[in-house]
Amino acid sequence: MSAARGSCSLSEIASRSARLRRPRSIAKVWPVASTLACLLLTNGLVVLYLWAIGRPFIAPTEPLKLFSDNLAAANSLYLSDPYSLLHVIFGIGLFLYLDWMKPFWPTREKLIVAVLGSAIWEVVENTPYVVGLFNDTSDTAAYNGDSVANSIGDTISAVIGFLFANRTGRRVSLFVAFALESIVTVWIGDGIVIGTLRLLGLYPI
Repeated sequence: MSAARGSCSLSEIASRSARLRRPRSIAKVWPVASTLACLLLTNGLVVLYLWAIGRPFIAPTEPLKLFSDNLAAANSLYLSDPYSLLHVIFGIGLFLYLDWMKPFWPTREKLIVAVLGSAIWEVVENTPYVVGLFNDTSDTAAYNGDSVANSIGDTISAVIGFLFANRTGRRVSLFVAFALESIVTVWIGDGIVIGTLRLLGLYPI
C-alpha cells in the first residue's frame, strides 16, 4: 500500500515538473521568435516600399553577382558594394548610442531598434529628394537608388556592425569604425564625413 502510494507520489511529482518546465521552454523560445518576427516585418515593409516606388529587386545584369565596386549605373544594385562598409559603421554607431542611452535593455531589444533605424534610413535615402542631393539624376549612369537586394544587404551590414560592437566594446568599435571610414574615403572618395559635408553644401557633388 505504501509502495503504491509512494509510486503515485513520484508520478505526480514528475507530472507537475513537466508542466512547470513547459512554460519555461516557451518563455525561452518566445523572445527569439518575436525578435525574428519584428526583424522580418520591418524589412518586409522596406521591401514593399522599394517595390512601390519602382526599385528593381536585383541588378539587371549579372543578377547572381554578390559584390560590385562599379559606382556608375550599377551602383547600389548588387547585394554589397563599398558603401556596405558605411552601413557596418552605422550599425556600430547605433549599438554604441543605444548601449549608452539604454544600458539595461536586453540585446535583442537594442537589435530591433537598430534594425528599425536602418530600415528608416533605407526609406529616407531612397526618396527622390535624397537621391537628388547626392548626384545628378539626369545622368543615365548616375546613382538612382538602391535595389531591393542592396537594401537588404545594407541592413545585414548594419546588423554585422551592431553585433561586432556588442562583442568587442566601445574602444575597439570606434577604432574599427574610424578605420572603415578611412578605407572607404580612400577607396571611392566618399564616406559618412564627405556625405554629410555634401548634404550641407560644403562639398561638391
